[in-house]
Amino acid sequence: MIRIACCLIALLAAPVSAQSAPADQPIEIRMIANMGVMISQGETKVLIDALFTDVYDGRFRVPTPEDREAMISGTGEFEGVDAALFTHVHGDHFNADEALALLELNPDAEMVLSQQSLDAVTEVEAGHASDRLVGIDPVDVYGRRVLEAESFVVDPRGLFHTDGIENISFAISFGETTFLHLGDTNPDRADFSVWDDIDIDVVLYPVWFAQSEAGLAVLAGRWADARHIALHIPAHISREQAVDFLGTEDVMVEAGERITIIPGDHD
Repeated sequence: MIRIACCLIALLAAPVSAQSAPADQPIEIRMIANMGVMISQGETKVLIDALFTDVYDGRFRVPTPEDREAMISGTGEFEGVDAALFTHVHGDHFNADEALALLELNPDAEMVLSQQSLDAVTEVEAGHASDRLVGIDPVDVYGRRVLEAESFVVDPRGLFHTDGIENISFAISFGETTFLHLGDTNPDRADFSVWDDIDIDVVLYPVWFAQSEAGLAVLAGRWADARHIALHIPAHISREQAVDFLGTEDVMVEAGERITIIPGDHD
């Protein structure tokens, strides 16, 4: 079984080779489903929580069959994905079989995921080992850049979701622009000070932050200067309803929706 120490050594010794893009080139967030997105700048592409199935009886949207096939096979707009990140093992964010299939069919892609998610992958294929798989211990990772390429950097840090489940939040930096994906962070119990040393430009947060005093406080306080984009909208809520509830157009609901971020202009 792969553990974080050996994986970090391997990856830092041989960083991914994504081609750099001009620093001022627009960065696109492309909706997959639920908390699943692809963030791309030019030919650089990073998937987050993008492969999963319907394990909650239709409560949440899932990737379309077309997107799922294209992500796994590395075709269409998902050709050349550089990294696939998974915040935690829950089935509305991660599917071990599909994650393994993506890794096998995309020989240049790196994968970073919670240690629990990595353990699920090794259960699918006993003894599976790859220096492109990094399992993250949420307690022992602060300040470590586990993927570093010419065009992007991935910095993972644990934030509390629920007892017994490792939830990894990811800062993905494209040049000077940094996105923070919170996975299923619980704002009432998470210690957000782990991110105090990083300037965050765009926060991708689960919608329940807007239903929590602590969630609203951290968005309006610690990350007041960042752009806030709501995800994890339940399937029965339309985009129009979500916009009305949140009072902002920065909501991503349906597959294929896109938001463009211009470096240096994040508000």
